[in-house]
Amino acid sequence: MVTLTAQKEREGLRAGLKDAAPARLGRENAAQALREIWVFPVAPETCNLSCTHCLYAASPRTRNPYRLSPDEISGLLSQVKKVGAQPHFLFTGGEPTLHPKLYDFLQTVDSSGFSFQLMTNGTRIHLETANRLSQLPNLTKVQISLESPDREVNDAIYGAGLQQRVLKAVDTLRELGVPVTLAVTPMNLNEEGLTEIEALASAKGADVKYISLYDLGAARENGLKPAEGTAGNGAQASAELMCDKGVAYSEGSFYPCPVLVKEPGTRLGVTLEEALCPESRKRVERLRDVHAACQVCLKGST
Repeated sequence: MVTLTAQKEREGLRAGLKDAAPARLGRENAAQALREIWVFPVAPETCNLSCTHCLYAASPRTRNPYRLSPDEISGLLSQVKKVGAQPHFLFTGGEPTLHPKLYDFLQTVDSSGFSFQLMTNGTRIHLETANRLSQLPNLTKVQISLESPDREVNDAIYGAGLQQRVLKAVDTLRELGVPVTLAVTPMNLNEEGLTEIEALASAKGADVKYISLYDLGAARENGLKPAEGTAGNGAQASAELMCDKGVAYSEGSFYPCPVLVKEPGTRLGVTLEEALCPESRKRVERLRDVHAACQVCLKGST
């Protein structure tokens, strides 16, 4: 089950979808409409964990040599400035902290005046890295994955012994004043603890973000299903789809959103200009009609 608070929030936001008609993202209105860019410092399937529901079936066994370069991050910022946009950057993965220069990249984005957040499994956040994060004024939050307050349930999803490490990372960040959000994917494996995880987050001084379960990657391989009774697919509904407010950058190319970066036929181009051109935006519209992952977002986007 989901909590009453989460249900009310989703119902209110979903009702707002009927009234909200935001301008669709495109080249001509990028200065106003481009509000998010998802950045993958490492390839999406590169991770130190093998989570049961991972979109990309990421694993320590994956061998993808891609690493975001300093020139790439500088070039990305230049392209954003060229279109006059001021997006929020979301550094995600795979596990972004596996990149040896990640914190240098965050410093570069911070120094450029853009807001940003870090999305991580939390297992590689220690006092030194938490200190570095606490010194970045434009960091809005660190989003850390945690699926259940029950150690056995959480470890069954992420791996044995990981819950304790993750909670220690949360405590370390909060002690240094870094905002933290716990990312939860409501599914049949953890639905019994969804109410309790909000209480845990509150006790830690953290927020909760519900993430949709997509029938992709490891979730498909493991036959996972959304938690029973969750609206849409268990996510917090939003008045905008991810592809209406941003693009994802992975392995030198742009994609409609972070969900589709490994899906065939979804690449929009190697430059931001290409990703925002009319032909690419038409491709995004077509994907909404035919791709199963897009249908999940249309029911309740993240």
